[in-house]
Amino acid sequence: MIDNKLQKTAYINALIIDPSQGFNQNGYIIIEGKYIVESSMGMFPKEYEDSEINIIDCKGAVLSPGFVDIKANLREPGEEHKENFSSASYSASSSGITSLVCMPNTIPIIDQVPIVEYIQRKARKNSDVKIYPAAAITKNLEGNDLTEIGLLSESGVVAFTDATKSVNNSDVMARALKYSSIYNALLMQHPEEFRLAKGGSMNAGLISTKLGVKGIPIEAEIIQIERDIRLVEMTGGRLHFFNITCKKSIDIINDAQNRGLDITCSTAPQYFTLTEESVGDWKTYAKVSPPLRTEFNREAIEDAISNNIISCIASDHSPHDTDTKRLPFEQAASGIIGFETLLPLTLDLVAKKKISLYQLVELLSTNPSSLMDLKAGSLKPGYPADIVVFEPNKKNVITVKKIKSKSKNTPFENYNTRGKVIYTIIDGKLIYNGK
Repeated sequence: MIDNKLQKTAYINALIIDPSQGFNQNGYIIIEGKYIVESSMGMFPKEYEDSEINIIDCKGAVLSPGFVDIKANLREPGEEHKENFSSASYSASSSGITSLVCMPNTIPIIDQVPIVEYIQRKARKNSDVKIYPAAAITKNLEGNDLTEIGLLSESGVVAFTDATKSVNNSDVMARALKYSSIYNALLMQHPEEFRLAKGGSMNAGLISTKLGVKGIPIEAEIIQIERDIRLVEMTGGRLHFFNITCKKSIDIINDAQNRGLDITCSTAPQYFTLTEESVGDWKTYAKVSPPLRTEFNREAIEDAISNNIISCIASDHSPHDTDTKRLPFEQAASGIIGFETLLPLTLDLVAKKKISLYQLVELLSTNPSSLMDLKAGSLKPGYPADIVVFEPNKKNVITVKKIKSKSKNTPFENYNTRGKVIYTIIDGKLIYNGK
């Protein structure tokens, strides 16, 4: 048993992976209170064994900074029947996630300082996982009037986004990017041109035609990204694109990055794991936004991750109840739960030799924490003891019974995966024990 009452705890015999320090070999860490006081490669010193340190043997498992999820829809306030801070915290911590960024598409929308403060209070009270609010770029997510970016930044907002809506008005987006350059605020954009995507439910192509479902063309993503890159050039702002799904988008973003623009992008596991064929005969659990694309584009997403063009993988956790998912395909809500599949599906890339375990930690922890400017994603002494210990090769099967989220909308039921979280530690406290 782990005794959290002891002043110091050492996790030994672990494969320590910490890209912030270049660590990628066996070693140990020591926690005192809420903080890491020592992280080192090599054997645990014998003189420590006789001291009053609580010793936990990791038996060769990976120990890394806890994962940082930059795109999570938590549904509180307003739709707590789908998810709330408590259930989200349990689901996320069981997945090795120690910090997450919640989207502003709640009821009410996170577009004012009092709502930000409410989220912060509720999260401190009801969540073990650290929850950081993102605020809306535009009031009420309507795309017309900007929110108070300066005041909201001072209140603790870590980024600005209209969540699953893109800011389609070019003048509004240009002004938002100008403010972002003034306040060093990060804007995050859903990559989908509204008018081209309007009324569509899946990728436009042969399968959508066969099913009689209106499709969303890849051009909706490409045009949105091209326009926004031009606006970044004009304003000098910071911009991140969520949920990249296709090769042409990757090529455009890579070119912008090579020209020195402050542009980053992320994707979610469904876009490098599934294709439009997963929709099958109108399977609403495979309805996501943007939609699943072709095998060619799925492979391109894998390559972009391997080549560091895509710098973060987010869960895109989007819980929905049965009533909003089991509807005719066009009417069903878009989105799937993602916390508990984030690590297993990313480990599939390791198994395919697309990335290394070291890159996995960069994608899930180091890079996201750097993007959001959080004191996380590192095992350096003085950092909060936000840690995950996991066995990367442990075989597992995803089942609804195992899912800890309040909602169960996943297309990965009975999917054979690998990876098991053993411990999740937040601020030095053992939050999840998966042994």
